[in-house]
Amino acid sequence: MPLTIMKGKTLRRKLFAAVIILLSSISPSLSQLHAAASVAVAQGGTGEIDLSATKALYDSHSVCFVDARSEYVYYKSHIKGAISLSKSRFDEQFPDFRQKKALDTFIVVYCTEASCGNARNVAKKLIKNGYKNVKVYTGGLIEWAHAGFPMEGELA
Repeated sequence: MPLTIMKGKTLRRKLFAAVIILLSSISPSLSQLHAAASVAVAQGGTGEIDLSATKALYDSHSVCFVDARSEYVYYKSHIKGAISLSKSRFDEQFPDFRQKKALDTFIVVYCTEASCGNARNVAKKLIKNGYKNVKVYTGGLIEWAHAGFPMEGELA
């Protein structure tokens, strides 16, 4: 397997994040640094993020969460503050979303769980429509709920 060498800011950011994450596992008092490192990793890198990075972004209050599931299940329960932008009604819902959210908005799209493709589909559509800062939270609502993180809706 070929070795890919990272350069510059990307390498420094990933090394910094790795050191902070390692230290935070040793000392719980570094949990705020761990959150900051998770945010730094999420803002760079690939298009998918894990529970730790997602929660750190949620706590930063600087991200728009998008629920890609159907509106029916969105109203039953969703991540607190999330906006419904379902795969099935994307074309109908998008104009209103576009009016409310600037193209440089940092967006985290989620679905039910990792095997659900709706989040990836909606993320691709957002990118196609000009949004550049789009991540997919792969764990989905099931993982979020099991972690006991903030939710709202009829069943929350």
